[in-house]
Amino acid sequence: MFKIKNSLLHQTFAKLSQIKVLVVGDLILDEYLIGSVERISPEAPVPVVWVRNEKQTLGGSGNVVQNLSSLGVKGIVFGRIGYDKAGENLETILLSNSVAKQDLVLLKSKTLPTILKTRIIASHQQVCRVDREEIVPLTKEEEADILSQLKVKIKECSAVILSDYDKGYLTPSLIQSVISLCNSENKIVTVDPQVSHFFLYQNIHIMTPNHHEAGKALGKKLVSDSEIESACREISEKLTPDAMMITRGEKGMSIYERKSNSFYHIPTVAKEVFDVTGAGDTVITTYTAFVASGMSIKEAALVSNVSAGIVVGKLGAATVSQTEIEEGLRSLGYLEE
Repeated sequence: MFKIKNSLLHQTFAKLSQIKVLVVGDLILDEYLIGSVERISPEAPVPVVWVRNEKQTLGGSGNVVQNLSSLGVKGIVFGRIGYDKAGENLETILLSNSVAKQDLVLLKSKTLPTILKTRIIASHQQVCRVDREEIVPLTKEEEADILSQLKVKIKECSAVILSDYDKGYLTPSLIQSVISLCNSENKIVTVDPQVSHFFLYQNIHIMTPNHHEAGKALGKKLVSDSEIESACREISEKLTPDAMMITRGEKGMSIYERKSNSFYHIPTVAKEVFDVTGAGDTVITTYTAFVASGMSIKEAALVSNVSAGIVVGKLGAATVSQTEIEEGLRSLGYLEE
């Protein structure tokens, strides 16, 4: 069994607070209305949810920022919100997640609403979800303004995460411009992809699709290890990343290092799957932070797999702490004292 030295883990923990990770992507405000169901509506055959609690959290690329904060990593955030109450709330929550005011670069649209996803929860089960959004791509003028600000802020960061939810912020041209900028500045760039943009992410460090997304992009079903390996090679030939990671649900994750042509299949470590919301955000955030802090591709992938196993046991778009990661690695025998 591959293990991580305890001394390396703690050296990496110490470095996390010294780095900054720049997050570029689609900001979403997640709202939860939580209650119980005791009767069916007399108006229609639907449950009546008696709401007893409500909360708002960061979704989309905001959940990546939330995960960075939980790890003790400072974030620089580029995204879009509307001039509305949801936008005000989203900005407030971002600032409360260790993002400094000067590191929050928000495009505030006068015509588009802040993306708001409302989940109604009863007895730990999601009853329904209500989405409020308008998907409109950035204009060329907006892209140019974003890039000029990126050129300044990128010098402060150790890595860049593209968190693509296909909501209009990461346009094809902006994706390519950001990657080109990262490469010219020798910054690690990692991508949580969208199928619609799948083959635009060329010359990156790593991409982290799940097996459904990778399969859809290639037009085939990916189930076995050999099918996953073949998919990693095929995608890597087109995109030339340093590595490919395909997350596989109950089968864990598979990592391919292109230069050494080597594969690692890491089994799932989730004890109980309660809610998979945001697990992909945890994977890319943890991986990026730990690679930027000095871990190898294989070591950072193992940490991100353990982190994902922790968050799926929590409700909603959850995060993981350094303490939970260390405890998780130790309990699974992945830590070498």
